Amino acid sequence: MTLAIRGDQASCLSLQLGPRTWFLAVARGFGFVEGVATECALLARLRAECERRLRSARFRRAIDRPQAAATAMLAALTRVNSDLHARTASHDDYVTAACSLTAALVVQGRAYVIHAGTTAAYLARNGEIAALSGDDAFDETRFPLLTRALGADATLDVTVSSAVLDEGDVIILAGRRVRGEVDRLALLTHLEATNPGEQVLIARFERDDATADRTEQESENRFLTPACVVTGIAAVVSLLIALVYVH
Repeated sequence: MTLAIRGDQASCLSLQLGPRTWFLAVARGFGFVEGVATECALLARLRAECERRLRSARFRRAIDRPQAAATAMLAALTRVNSDLHARTASHDDYVTAACSLTAALVVQGRAYVIHAGTTAAYLARNGEIAALSGDDAFDETRFPLLTRALGADATLDVTVSSAVLDEGDVIILAGRRVRGEVDRLALLTHLEATNPGEQVLIARFERDDATADRTEQESENRFLTPACVVTGIAAVVSLLIALVYVH
């Protein structure tokens, strides 16, 4: 897996949970949780919850099997959402803090996309772009009204979709979705035009037979450093052009 990240690192998350399992996410929110920006608080809490659950042999077995891994991550996210909601002063009539989240759980060549809010996920394959997430906002006002978000309610409300990945496929997670029809030119224009501080995470899927053949004993340390991580808008756009636009 090759990663490129732009924007606030605390608003992006990349975890290798197993020899063939990656969890990637971007978040963008409003308000604060105990003095910390909501998106940063959400992802920090999610990282800690994954670390805690990885001490369980049952979770470690589940995280390496596609459907079981998706169920396990939704359970972890449910716990984090409930905790986030409880730590804010939100109630039924007024939400003080909430967060858009788009995440991709990649397990043995299958990607499960978990989404709520106005963040977005796209799949690039052979020069074509496909949206992997919807939009949970009313855009008629200056500030879009979220119809779903993390932390807005004690009950988790997200959509989950899935896609089979091929060698060289690229997943793009963005802090803001592309307006209108999306193609490779629209996506590149969107990434070049957005504020450099906004979150963008690009991951190129690569099959690794050597990694896939690791034994359970060798893969006890599940939080591994990715093969390549680059940062900055120039690096992100250059990687996307190299991997997508010229195909």
